[in-house]
Amino acid sequence: MIIRILFLYLFMSFAIGCQTVPTVDQANAIPPTPSIQPLPDDANDQCEIDSRLFAGSFIATGSAVEASHEPDIWDLLASEFSMTVPNNRTIRYYKRWYVNNPYHIEKVTARAEPFLHYIYQQVSARDLPIELVLLPFVESSFDQFAYSHKGAAGLWQFTEPTGKTFGLDIIKGYDGRRDIVSSTDAALDLLEYLYDKFDENWLHAIAAYNTGGGRVRTAIKQNKKQGKSTDFWSLELPKETRHYVPKLLAMADLVKHHDYRYDIPLHPIKAEAVLDEITISRRVKLGTVAAYSGLSSKELYHYNPGFTAGYTLRDKDNKILMPIKNKTQFFEHKNARTYAKQTYDVYDIKVGDSLNQLAYINNISVDLLKQVNNLNGATIFAGQKLLIPKLSLNE
Repeated sequence: MIIRILFLYLFMSFAIGCQTVPTVDQANAIPPTPSIQPLPDDANDQCEIDSRLFAGSFIATGSAVEASHEPDIWDLLASEFSMTVPNNRTIRYYKRWYVNNPYHIEKVTARAEPFLHYIYQQVSARDLPIELVLLPFVESSFDQFAYSHKGAAGLWQFTEPTGKTFGLDIIKGYDGRRDIVSSTDAALDLLEYLYDKFDENWLHAIAAYNTGGGRVRTAIKQNKKQGKSTDFWSLELPKETRHYVPKLLAMADLVKHHDYRYDIPLHPIKAEAVLDEITISRRVKLGTVAAYSGLSSKELYHYNPGFTAGYTLRDKDNKILMPIKNKTQFFEHKNARTYAKQTYDVYDIKVGDSLNQLAYINNISVDLLKQVNNLNGATIFAGQKLLIPKLSLNE
C-alpha cells in the first residue's frame, strides 16, 4: 500500500511539473522571424514538451532568444520610441501596406542612410519624441530633392512662407528648405512651437505640421461645441491629415517591433554618425571643397542640396555636411584654413598618447576633443588621425 501511494505521489509530481510549463500564449511569445532560430526539442530535459512550445521567439520559460545581428540604428530607434500606437483600422491598414510593399521600405530606408543618425542626434538633443526622426519618411520618402505640387521642398517639405517664418533663407543660389542642417533645425523648431500651442499634445502638433495649426484648432473647437472628444482620432480633419499621423505611427510601430514581430527589409544602417559639419564663412565653389575632401562634386552636393548654384554664400556661416572621414581629409589640405571658420590641425596618434594629454597640450577640453572627433569613449589607437581644434583667423 505504501509503495502504491509513493508511486502515485511521484507520478503526480512529474505530471504537475509538465503542466506548469507555460504555453506559447502564456509566455506572450510572438511569431518567429527568419533571424531567430527555434530551440531544439530537447532543450528541457525535465519532461517531454510539445515542439510547438518552441515555435516563438521565447522558450516556454519566457527567456528571450538573442537576435542574430549586431545592433544598428533601427534597434537604437526602437529602444527609444515611446509614443502610444493604437490598434485601429487606419493604422492596421498602413502596417499591412508597408509590409506588403517591401521595395518601398528598402528604397526609402536606404535613401535615409546618410541623414538618419544626424536627424536622430538633433531630435535627441532637444529631448523630443524619437518617432519624429521618421517624419521625413512620411513627408518626402527621405528624398532631399523632393518638391511637391503644393510647392513644398526638401526632406521636411517646407513651403516657402512657412520656411521663411522659421528662419530659412530662400534666395537665388540657395534654398534653405533643401539644406539638411537648416531645414532639420527649422522643422524641430516648428514642431516644438506647435506642441506648445496645442497644450503639449504631440498628435495634434504632428497633424498641424501637415495641415496647419488653424485647421486643427478649428476642428478642436467644433468638437468642443458638440460635446465630442478632442483627441486626434475624433477630429474632422482633411483626409490627407487623417492618414498622415497613422502613417507615421504605423511605421514607428513596425520599426519598434521589426526584430521579432514584423518581417520588413529595413536597410542596414550602423548606429553611428555618418556625416559631420564644417563651417565655411566665405563664398567658395562646392567643387573646391569636394576636391579638398576627396569627394566628387556630385557626392558633396548630395549631402548639401540647398546650395543650388554650387557655391556657398558670401558673408554667411555655411554649414556643409560631409562624411566624417572626408572631414579629416579636408583639414589636412593646406588651403583649408582659407575657407573654414573653425579650423583644425590633423594629428597622427602615436603610441603612448591619451586624450587627456592631447587636450592639456592644446589647451582644450577632453569633451571638446571627443565631440569634434565623434568619440563615444576615451580610447584612441596609434595610427588614427585626430582633429585638434584651432582658433580660426575670424575669431
